[in-house]
Amino acid sequence: MADIFEWAEERPLFTLNDLERRFNHDRKYLRLKLHRMVERDKLIRVERGKYTVHDDPMIYATYIETPSFFSYWTALRYYNLTTQQPTRLHVVTRKNRKDIESIIFHSSKNIFGYGKKRYQNFQVFIAEEEKLLLDCLNGKTVPVEELKGLVKKVDKKKIVEYCSKFDSRALCKRAGFLLERAGKDVDKLQNQVNHNYTPLDLSKPREGEKNSRWKILVNSDVD
Repeated sequence: MADIFEWAEERPLFTLNDLERRFNHDRKYLRLKLHRMVERDKLIRVERGKYTVHDDPMIYATYIETPSFFSYWTALRYYNLTTQQPTRLHVVTRKNRKDIESIIFHSSKNIFGYGKKRYQNFQVFIAEEEKLLLDCLNGKTVPVEELKGLVKKVDKKKIVEYCSKFDSRALCKRAGFLLERAGKDVDKLQNQVNHNYTPLDLSKPREGEKNSRWKILVNSDVD
């Protein structure tokens, strides 16, 4: 059991198959070992067939499904761009799946713009700041007023590149409006502006002043 524990400590998450490849023992024997370790609180069963010895879900959350990465409140907190202290982790993944305990899964077809970042002694997967901004503007999880610091930091060229991958005129207009207010030249996004007014913040009622240049309904505090 000690060998298994030491081996598991070096991994964010592992499966019975991983264990079998490493220790070359009978599968029934290993399953029994895992069961006993869970009973003795030496091991956490994250979900069926997936285990960890780490108490902090930040270590293993982006290994439950692959590919996946942290975004929304979790990434904002990682980059120290919000004073909020979210109680649950936000993970973007391709699959539509149930949340587990302290982890909220967001299904998305836009699985790009993320990379490895150091967290404690492990590598975890986190959205780049530009992808984080677009994720937030594309959903209802984070209010727009929480994105002011992020808007100032993002690279305008990468925003334009990533906007094209989302294939959403509404998102391009939101991003263009906010970046221009932050003093960044994003005229390339102007070709996405149509005649329909788009709410800036999807988490709030559809009301507020109209910005005719970007066809944005300003329903959030952006000053």
